[in-house]
Parts: sequence; structure tokens; C-alpha cells
Amino acid sequence: MQLTEDEILNQIVLNENAYFYSNPDEVNLSNYLIRKLFRKISSGRAGNYLLKVINKEIIIDEQTFNYSVCIFRYTAIPSILEEHLENWEEIKLAYIFIIDFNDYIMIVRRNVGKLREFLEKFEPIDYKILSTLYIDEDTQIEKLNMQNMNVSNRAIRQKSLESLDLQQNLSPLGTSNYVVNNLRVKNDDEKTSLSLNTSRINKFGKKSNIREISKWGLLQIERLRAHTERETFLSMFSESIDFKDHKHNLMPIAILFVFSKLYEDLEQNVIHETKIVLRDGRQRQINLIKYISKVETLLQITNHNTIGLTTYDIQNPYANDLEIRMNEKSISVRSQKLKNIILFKDNGQMQPLIDYINVSNQFIVNFDNCELIYTNRKLFKDNRLLGNIDNFLKIFLPNPQLQSATSEKGTLTPAARNFSPGSIFNITESIFLQESEFLICDDLGKEWADHICIVGNKIRFIHSKYKETNYSASAFQDIVGQALKNLGNLMPQDFQLTSKQGFWSRNYKDDKIQTQIRRLRKGNSVNDFTDKFKRTILEPNHQREVFLVLNFISKSGLENKLQQLRDAEAFPERNEVIQILWFISSFINGCKEAGVDGLYIYCKP
Repeated sequence: MQLTEDEILNQIVLNENAYFYSNPDEVNLSNYLIRKLFRKISSGRAGNYLLKVINKEIIIDEQTFNYSVCIFRYTAIPSILEEHLENWEEIKLAYIFIIDFNDYIMIVRRNVGKLREFLEKFEPIDYKILSTLYIDEDTQIEKLNMQNMNVSNRAIRQKSLESLDLQQNLSPLGTSNYVVNNLRVKNDDEKTSLSLNTSRINKFGKKSNIREISKWGLLQIERLRAHTERETFLSMFSESIDFKDHKHNLMPIAILFVFSKLYEDLEQNVIHETKIVLRDGRQRQINLIKYISKVETLLQITNHNTIGLTTYDIQNPYANDLEIRMNEKSISVRSQKLKNIILFKDNGQMQPLIDYINVSNQFIVNFDNCELIYTNRKLFKDNRLLGNIDNFLKIFLPNPQLQSATSEKGTLTPAARNFSPGSIFNITESIFLQESEFLICDDLGKEWADHICIVGNKIRFIHSKYKETNYSASAFQDIVGQALKNLGNLMPQDFQLTSKQGFWSRNYKDDKIQTQIRRLRKGNSVNDFTDKFKRTILEPNHQREVFLVLNFISKSGLENKLQQLRDAEAFPERNEVIQILWFISSFINGCKEAGVDGLYIYCKP
């Protein structure tokens, strides 16, 4: 016997896991609008709708609302097949439930795409509101997933922390550099997770029928209506500010693509194939990883020193039409070439790479206002960045020798026993050699640092960089990235040290020139060095230090330029200095998070 529509509706149960949006423009969810939406999202359905209900009335707490439901089947090619085979199809279910609370809407959905145009009519719940909606003085914050605002490509991109209550044991150190993506809280015996990027609230517990989940949704709406802004434990993280209020004063200077979600979807086979599909129908499979790995670095934006443009070009090695667009409510990335790269998903849907990047917001943008960063479709402000300038400058150690540096390693010859006078490597050794017990040159190969030094109970990694251009942000990014990616090697395992012994025992060779420069620059033997390294890291009070040695920054000059930044003055190297400031912050926070005891930058006076 065929069930009636009401009988089917009574059978449906859903998790209390929904997306909430405000409706400030009082968009009317008319029958026409809902029908249009349902047609679009179900365009690839298999067979008839299992259920399609449009604007059915429901009474909750003596209030009347309308809800709509769409449920349908669709087929997908199994990920184990390269091409479609007849009768080799997976049948899956998709559904969407929408309830109109007038000033807000709630959506519960699964396996449904093509919602972007519809959702643009509404506003996601403000980051500040959603992040504090379930937090009061008795709340236990059990879990935080955080994203680093840092524009260094070597920085830790995401962190997930979990505890009975993170308010009791999370240090505030460096938190202003992070944005909270998701959190899980406990109030009394009720656990709730909140996804701040997607405006989603998920209450842990049993499934609910349509009346129960509608009542739960109304409770969330009433909570949102009554919410007042206040300081909470999460206030120590980056502050979210309104993009629309600042849009016309923003000038982007650089962008960092962060493909962590893309890698995750590839790893979990959510994306099982990637092809270039041209307008004439020609297509070929490509190795996406090979290409995106080349652009996972800070890319400069051509801005012509102009505020208020709609589009800005992104300098990159692959797509000459890649640009960012300053929309009314957000920033997006555009490129016809990337639109031709199609991602094939396990739910049967296909999505252009450029759309995937925009929907998942896989990028960070920084601006000529150095306190601002755009990520996760929101604008954030690091209130402590400019205020920390005086502390940042304390790590810079002026050295007059660096004023006369002429190269990184000098001229290498078969007879050379030392790096050339005036080279950064020679200056580095003159700084560290005298007080060192051991000094190793680890440059080239799978290097941990350009030099490794042991002094008493201190292990020092030293990274060196020469650049003719003053205040080069790209050169500073390189040396900071080198330092950050090797922080883990400050505490190597025994087998790692053993595997390096042969390399350290040889003389230095570069550009096919075998020199007489010993890699063991000071110390009795490489065996003694590795033994000392092993003993030192076992000492409970041993110290780990990281040094940068470079010639393209002057401490006094940087101090003046940072003061100009603080005073909002214009100067020629402004964009480069903004990026250098972010990289300094990245270097400091990365080292502190890794438990480094001291970090210093030798530079020109």
C-alpha cells in the first residue's frame, strides 16, 4: 500500500544538525523560489522525487511557519571505475529540509549541491555571535579546531585541541594569530558543536521527527534573537570584523592558497578524478597535486597602489588570467583556465576547481593594512600585531660585518678550505665559531639548517640568506620557511643523527665543485658531535635556539619603517614590510609553539 505524503513525513527523522542563516532583506520563500531551487539541486536525479513538499504549514508554540522538503535518488559512478560501465552505478539518496522562521531560515541537508545562488540571498550567522552563542561562565570548551592566519607557507596551518575544558589549560600565547573554525562545548549534560565557517549548529543526541527538529530550530532562533555581544574566552583569538564596512578601504597585496581541504578530499576519495575539460569537449586526466604544489607559496597581487578596484591580478607561474575579485560581501578567485579543471566527486557531481576553491575558501589574503587578513569568507583583525612591534624588534641583533656582505657562499674552488671573506657563510662562522664546542655545515641535501652549533647545553640551528634587494619579502619568506619546516629536527631521533654522519664527514661540494672545506667546522669528530647532540637533548634543562643570518634587512631601517606602518604613513617598501612583519610574527609564534627557547635574527645595524 502506497503511503500518503503525511505518512511519509511522519516517518522522517533527522539529526539536530542544521545550517542557520539570517534573512535581513526579508526574502520571500515563495512557492516559485522553492520550486526553482528544488529543480536545480535535483537536476541529476534518478527517477521521480521520493518526496517533494513545498511550503507546508507547521505550528510550533502557537506560531505558524512553513517548511519544504525534497528527497530524491541519484546515481554515481563508483570510484573504482575509470569510465562508466552499464549497470555499474551506485544509487544514493539526497535530501534537503528548509524551514522559514521569517527573519531566519534553517536548512538540514545531505548530498545536496548547487545551493550557492540560493544562499547568496541570506547571511550566515555572524562569526562573533555564533562563537559565543553557547558560551557562558559555566561552559566547558572541550574541543577547538583552529586555522593559522599566518601567510608563511611553512607555518602550521591548522591545530585541533581537545580537553575536558580548554579554558583551564590553553595558553593564550600566539592565539591572536589563529581563527577558530569549529568548537565543541558542553553545557550541563548537553554537547553542541558549532562550525563557524559554515554557520552550522550540531546538537549531539537522538534523531528527531520534523516537528521536534522544527521546535529545536526555533529554540536556536530565539537564542540568536536574544544574543548580546560580550567578551568570552574566545576573545583572545583573532577578531572578526565586517567585510562590507571595510571593503572600499582594502587594497590586497598578497595571497596564500591553502589546499589542506583539497588534500583531505583527495585522500578520502571524496574527489576521485581530475580532468581538464575544454569547451569543444576534449578532455584529459591530470595530476592535480603536481600543479597545486607549485603555488603553495605567498603570491604577489598587482594592485597599482590603488584602493577600491573590483579585480586585481595574481602573479603566478601557471594561469595568466588568475585574479581576485572584491565582491560586495566577500572575496573570490577567478580564472577561466582553472574553471576548465574539473573535479569528479564520489557523490556523482562535477565541480570546476575554481568553484571548489571559492566554496571552501582555500586562500588567505593580506592587505596594505597590516592588521587585516581575509580567510574563511571573513575579515579578521590581529589587534596585537602592531602593538608587538617593539617586542618583535628585540630579536634582531645588528652586526656590522653584514653591511659588507657580497654573496651567500662566495667563490668556491677545489683548493678552498673556508668560505670566501664577505660571504654570509663566512660571516656566520665568524659569529658562532669561537664560542662553539661543535659547528657543522649542513647546507645542501636534506639539510636541517645551514649550520648546526652546540654550546654547552644549547643546540642552535642557523639559517643564512643573502639578497641584494633590501627588504625582500620573498627572501625573508624563504629563510623563515626553512627555519619553520626544520623545527622538529631540533629533537631528532638517534637513527636520524646516524644517517647524517656520512654526509657531515665529507668535504663541502656545490655546483659540482669539490672543495677542501670540511663540513665539521669545529670539533674533534663527527662521532663526538652526534654523541654530544644525543646527550644534550636528553638533559631536562637543555635549550634549543634558532638563528637567522641575513644581509637584506637593517634593524634601524626596519624600526623606522615599522614605525611608519604604525603611523599609517606611505613609503616605497610598504607592501614588502607588511609581509615581513607577518613573517616575523610567524617565525616567533612557530618557534614558541615548538618549544624553542631562543630565536634571533642577525642583520645589518
